[in-house]
Amino acid sequence: MQKFFVWAVFALALFAGNVVQEAKAEDCSPKKGVIRVKLQPEVALQVGTAPIMRTNGMVTTGVQPLDRASRNVKATGIRPMLPYSPKFARQRAKYGLDRWYVVTFDESVSPDEARKVFATTAGVESSEVITPMSLKEGDGGFRKIDKSKIPTRADAMPFNDPLLSQQWHYQNFGTIPYSVAGADINLFSAWKSATGNPDVLVAIIDGGVDYTHEDLAANMYVNTAELNGKEGVDDDGNGYVDDIYGWNFCTNEPKIYPHSHGTHVAGTVAAVNNNGIGVGGVAGGDGTPGSGIRIISCQVFDSRSGTAEGDFAAAIIYAAEKGATIAQCSWGWNAPEYKEQAVLDAIDYFTAEARSDKMNGGLCIFATGNEGKTGNYYPAAYDKVVAVTSMTSELTPASYSNYGEWTDIIAPGGLLDYGEAQGVLSTLPGNEYGYNEGTSMATPHVSGVAALVLSRYGSPTFLNETLRT
Repeated sequence: MQKFFVWAVFALALFAGNVVQEAKAEDCSPKKGVIRVKLQPEVALQVGTAPIMRTNGMVTTGVQPLDRASRNVKATGIRPMLPYSPKFARQRAKYGLDRWYVVTFDESVSPDEARKVFATTAGVESSEVITPMSLKEGDGGFRKIDKSKIPTRADAMPFNDPLLSQQWHYQNFGTIPYSVAGADINLFSAWKSATGNPDVLVAIIDGGVDYTHEDLAANMYVNTAELNGKEGVDDDGNGYVDDIYGWNFCTNEPKIYPHSHGTHVAGTVAAVNNNGIGVGGVAGGDGTPGSGIRIISCQVFDSRSGTAEGDFAAAIIYAAEKGATIAQCSWGWNAPEYKEQAVLDAIDYFTAEARSDKMNGGLCIFATGNEGKTGNYYPAAYDKVVAVTSMTSELTPASYSNYGEWTDIIAPGGLLDYGEAQGVLSTLPGNEYGYNEGTSMATPHVSGVAALVLSRYGSPTFLNETLRT
């Protein structure tokens, strides 16, 4: 059960409160009024070079079989899954990503019926419904701590973050109730070799990260081309306008809306260390200027809505093209064996094409889920990703954690059955801090350790498969 922790520490040596409840999607039913289709190459070329028109409220492409299918499902729109970017057009085409289109249609037509109509249409390679993902947090919500009770200093800790001593999941001395010494990631030992390098970029593909948070702001990625460019112009040519801190794939805009889950996992990965406030982050640096890895927010969950509305495939592709080589993904589908090819294609793209000065290729790290079952839950069950299960402060597998031969690593996810102290402590929006449990909370520990390995040993020729194994 400890193979991850042994690897995490020795890999470095070898190479040298209140409750906040946010709505989340638990339904496995597909979204209404939308499907994805993958066009055959010659049809995609036709559709891509001809204007898409509307006739009597219905969409027309000029490709007769597609237009016939569109009429049958009362289609109101068809658009590429990704915004066009000359910079990445050829690279995307290698993986057929340019051939994925999103079709919207009248909700009186069932998604499965629309899928079947397009699946039998000439020029369509495949079609699929789109089913919401769910976050893999605990059912009880986030438990905020009372900031007035935060100690002013951290005694006998490697850094001066006042809440670091309560983060048993980093270094567990067995001093909190219901805990066992060593049920942790042995982070203090790892910090002797690396604390985080700004050349490493981790994509937080999740709810929006509070990029103004006192304990996160210094480690946020900032797109200087867009920050210093002209408002309303795609200054860096990636197809996304004004994406200074990332992109909101729920609302299709650069505005990132702070989200409890996204901000919490971000803090575990890279809360700023040794700054005298809040918590520590696995790869948050040592407090010296410019230390710590960088994180970018790719928002696919929005707490203002009751469902996951973001385009997960587009978010993963975006992350690769922004230079992230680690994708932190604490979400997945709730039904075993269910998967969507567009999302798997995006993972393939990230794995093969992500590049940085610290790694050749990318690594997607996924939560296995909290159903307490053995079925194959995707995307975590996909063989190209790292699948993370959860353990408690007592060094036992968490009862809620999905498990099986398809899982790869166990990390601390906490358990709130006996109190908040046994949960995972991290950042929350509005300069707050709090606890939660789940494979969602376990996964960013793995992402953070992966970032530490790259910080210490990464290079342009360091292979993603080396990090994975």
